Amino acid sequence: MIHEIRDINPKTWLKPFQKTSIFYLLKMGLFYHGLGVILMYTGSFFATNIISDYEIPQFPVSITLAISSGLLEESIFFGMPYYMTGNPLILLGSGIIWSASHLFSSSIFSVEALAYGGFLLTIPHIFFSIRTWISKKGWFAIVFHSAWNFSFLILYCMLGLRQCSIVNDMYDVLNLIMAISAGVIVYLAYQNKKRYLNRFLYLIPVGIIFVSAAILFSDYVF
Repeated sequence: MIHEIRDINPKTWLKPFQKTSIFYLLKMGLFYHGLGVILMYTGSFFATNIISDYEIPQFPVSITLAISSGLLEESIFFGMPYYMTGNPLILLGSGIIWSASHLFSSSIFSVEALAYGGFLLTIPHIFFSIRTWISKKGWFAIVFHSAWNFSFLILYCMLGLRQCSIVNDMYDVLNLIMAISAGVIVYLAYQNKKRYLNRFLYLIPVGIIFVSAAILFSDYVF
């Protein structure tokens, strides 16, 4: 347990893991996300008891959205910054932005409607993702993130807390398209570390992301 003890020490949370076997990374992932669940329920408890008229935000999440969000978020907020800089502090900055965005998951900008629990849940995940990427196991961060989202959603559905569906609407489809495109960009960046790749290869997935984002934005505007 020497490696585990060293890795759960907060002083090491911006350093690579002591070991990188799949079983070891799984243990570290469960450790960080266990902390996240504790923070989530603690934060939700205080929010519902301190903020008058506060209700925990509920929004439709499909299986497609849950799985594709892991790929999209890991690629944009951790994978791309990692291959561009390799600096854990840069990943910490992008991770904070990712985490803070969960406050507004319901798209309602009001103190009584912010997703405090979801925001707190993501904080430990920031460090898990940072450490996994700088340990050169970014693919595991993607798989774990998507599997965690899927497992949590299925559990909520089984308990009757959410309604399960494969795809809810066009947003889910566009999110999947952007996730795959972002994953392709990260894969190209990974390959470029080993051998030079033509930069024009990035244009296709980047273009797809911009078009998909434009469609989503137009739906919000109009």
